[in-house]
Amino acid sequence: MTVPTFTPAPWRRVGHRTIAAGTGPDRVTICEHYSWGDCTEADANEALIEAAPELFAAASEVFALLDAGVLTVGTLAADDPARVAACGRALNALQGALAKATAAGRPAS
Repeated sequence: MTVPTFTPAPWRRVGHRTIAAGTGPDRVTICEHYSWGDCTEADANEALIEAAPELFAAASEVFALLDAGVLTVGTLAADDPARVAACGRALNALQGALAKATAAGRPAS
């Protein structure tokens, strides 16, 4: 997996519905998002975007540990084929999400 070149964390909420990184003249707007209707959903979306760098870093670290065999599904899972399959699906989903994030900004092929 290639190392993405995201705008460095931390990202934080500034103003109304704006996520930015850095401060003062070094501040970079990550995104502005618009809300409609119930702002509860917009608040949750804003929180998710703000947490994106930390979520990506944590997911990358967990995936690397799982892929290297440092973390495992455990011996109990080995006795239950359905649990092993569920863990495999979760690992595949994590790998897919990380790949999608590292491909951001590249043209679709």
